[in-house]
Amino acid sequence: MCYNIINERHLKFNHRKYKAKIYKKVDEKEGVRRVRVTRQIKHLQNSSYLFVLIAFFLSFFVSMLFGLDMEKAKEIYRSYLSPTSEFHRTVLSYINNDLPIYRFLKIYMVGSTEKTETTKKTGDYLEAIKPLETANSDEERLARAVYLSYWEAKLNNRSFGRELVKGSPIFNSFFNEYQMRLVDAFGNYAQDLAAYLFGADVNLPYVPEELRKLRTDILGDYEYVPVYNGEELAAITLIMKEPEVVKTLSDIILESEKSAQDYDPEMLILRTRGTIFRSSYNLIAGLKDEIASEFVEITPKERNYAWIRWIIYAGIVLIWLYVYKNINIPLALIIASETVYIGVFMNMQSTSDGMIYGIVMAIALLFSIFYFLFKKQPVLFLISVLTAVTLFLPSFATKDLLMPESFSSSPFYSTLVNEVLEEPLSVVQRRLKDYNTTVNESIEKFNAVLTDAGIDVYTLSDEYVAPEAFEKRVEYVKELVKKTNDKNLTKQLNDFIYFETKRAKKVEKIISEFERDFRKFAAIGSDTFRNKLAEFAESKFQGMHKDRLLKAISSTPKKAYVTLPTYKAYYSLSAVILISLSLFLIALKRYEAFIPLVGALAVSVLTLFRTQNVFVQVGVPSLSVYISWLIPYTLVLSFALGFYWLKENHIILRRRERV
Repeated sequence: MCYNIINERHLKFNHRKYKAKIYKKVDEKEGVRRVRVTRQIKHLQNSSYLFVLIAFFLSFFVSMLFGLDMEKAKEIYRSYLSPTSEFHRTVLSYINNDLPIYRFLKIYMVGSTEKTETTKKTGDYLEAIKPLETANSDEERLARAVYLSYWEAKLNNRSFGRELVKGSPIFNSFFNEYQMRLVDAFGNYAQDLAAYLFGADVNLPYVPEELRKLRTDILGDYEYVPVYNGEELAAITLIMKEPEVVKTLSDIILESEKSAQDYDPEMLILRTRGTIFRSSYNLIAGLKDEIASEFVEITPKERNYAWIRWIIYAGIVLIWLYVYKNINIPLALIIASETVYIGVFMNMQSTSDGMIYGIVMAIALLFSIFYFLFKKQPVLFLISVLTAVTLFLPSFATKDLLMPESFSSSPFYSTLVNEVLEEPLSVVQRRLKDYNTTVNESIEKFNAVLTDAGIDVYTLSDEYVAPEAFEKRVEYVKELVKKTNDKNLTKQLNDFIYFETKRAKKVEKIISEFERDFRKFAAIGSDTFRNKLAEFAESKFQGMHKDRLLKAISSTPKKAYVTLPTYKAYYSLSAVILISLSLFLIALKRYEAFIPLVGALAVSVLTLFRTQNVFVQVGVPSLSVYISWLIPYTLVLSFALGFYWLKENHIILRRRERV
C-alpha cells in the first residue's frame, strides 16, 4: 500500500480557503487493484477549529511537536561555536582552505556566471560539506544546519537573523525532510484514528480517553487496513495529550459523522484524514520562523561599528563649518582617516565596502580621465588611463592556486567536477549537447538520403557513420550525384552536401572549443582531475574526436604558476583606490591630494611582500598565498604621480616667491 501526494491546486489559507491536495490510495485485495482518489473538500463548516489548532501548536512546538530535544540541539549548537569543537575545526578548515580554492578553480575554468535553475549563494557552496549525512541524531542534524547558516551569514558579513536561517539551503534541507516525515506520520495516525473512531478494528498505541468516548460503529462490515506504524509516536502522543487538540479533533470527527451517509466508508476515512492532515501540514510549515528564532536568540551577536565613522565625519564637518565657516581641516582629517581605513582595514568581502569604494574609484577615475583630457594635461591623463588599465593587468603569480593532489579528497572536489563537467546547464554539457545533436542529425540525414536513392545503408562500411566522417559522407553523396539523372534526387543530394558541409564546420568548431577548454583545465588540474577529464572524453566521444581530446589533455603541460590581475590582491587594489582618489583631488585642485598619494606609496610598498591576501569572490574567504613573482604597477604609478605632483607644486611655490 502506498500514498502518492500530488498537487491539485493551491488555495489561500484564510477563513474560507486553504491548501488542498489529492491523495491516491492504491492497494490490492483478492487480486483486484482498486484506485481510490479522495476529492477536494469543497467547504469546511467549522474552519475556526483549524486556527485554534494552529494557535496552540505555535505556542507548544518547542519541546513537543517535533519530538526533538530542543535543549539538546541548542546545547550541541553552542558547542560548535567553541574553538575546541572538532566539528567547528573541521568546518573552519574546509571554509578557509578548500572553499576559496574550489571557487577560484571554478571561476578560472568556466567563469563566474553560473547557468543553474537557481542562483547559487554561499549556503549552496557549503552544502558540499554534507554536514547532515554524518550526524547521529535529529538534534545534531538541526544544530549543524543552523551552524552552517551562521557561517553563511558570517562569510557574507550579514547579521545572523531569522530570515537568513530560513533562507539557508542547508537548514531548509533538514526542515523539509523532517517536516514531511512528521506530516506523513501524523496523517497516517489521523487516518487510523478516524477509522478507529468510526468503528474499525485498529490497535492504536495511544488514543485520548475523550476521543475514545466518540467511538461509534458506522463502517459496518468494511474491512480497514491500518497504515500507521508507530513513527514519530513520542511527538504525536504529546500532541494528542493537549485538551485543545483533543477538542479540535473531536469537532472534526463529529462533523464527519454527520455527513457519513454521504460517503462510502473508505471515502469518509480519507476525507477526515485529509482535514487533519492539511491542518497539521500548514501548522508545521509555519513553525520554521519559531525554530529559527530559537537559535538566533542564543547566538552571540557580532557587531560591526565601522559605519559609525560616517556619523562622526558628518558631525565634525557640521560643527567645524558652523564655528569656523570652512571645511578644509575636517576634510583633510576625513581623507586621512579613510586613507588609513582603505590601506589597512578595508574588507574586500564586505558588500558595503565593495560598493562604496568601487563607486568612489569608478567616479574618481572617469572624472579624472575626462577632466585631464579636456584640460589638455597629458601626463595626468596618461596616469589616469594607466591606473584604470592596471586594475586588470596580471601583476602577480602564485603556485598556491594550482589544484593540489590533496584537493581530490576535499568535499568540494566532487562539486567542482559536477559544475565543470556534469551540470546540465554548464558550458561543457551545453556544448556536448550541440555536438551530439549535430552528429546525430548528420547521420540521420545521410541514412535518409541513401534510402531515397535506393541504397541499403547497412551495406556500407561503418566508417561512413563515424561521428567525424563528414568528409566521407560528402564524398559518397557527391559520387551519387554524378551517377543519377533524377533531378529531384539530385537536388536532394546537393542539399545534403550543402548542409553537411555546414555541420562539419560546426562540429569542428565545437571540438576545437573542447580542446581549448580541456587544455585550460588540465594545465591547472591535479593528476586526479586530469584523469577525470580523460574519463569524460572516453565516455562521451568516439573515433578521431576522442583521440584529439585525449591528446589535448595528455600533451598539456602543467602550469608553473597562476597569474592574478591587480584587483585580486588586497594591497594592490587599495593602492589603486588611493591613486584614483588622489587624481580626483588633484583635478579639483585640493592640496589634500597628497594624503591619499602618500597612502598609495605606502600600500604599494606592501605589494612587494611575498605573502598576499587574494580576493576570490564575495561570500568566500580571501586566501593568503605566496607570490612567485610580481610587477609593481601600483608602485610605479604612485612614484610617477608623486614626482609629478611635487614638481608642479614646487614650480607654483617658486613663481609665487618671484611675484
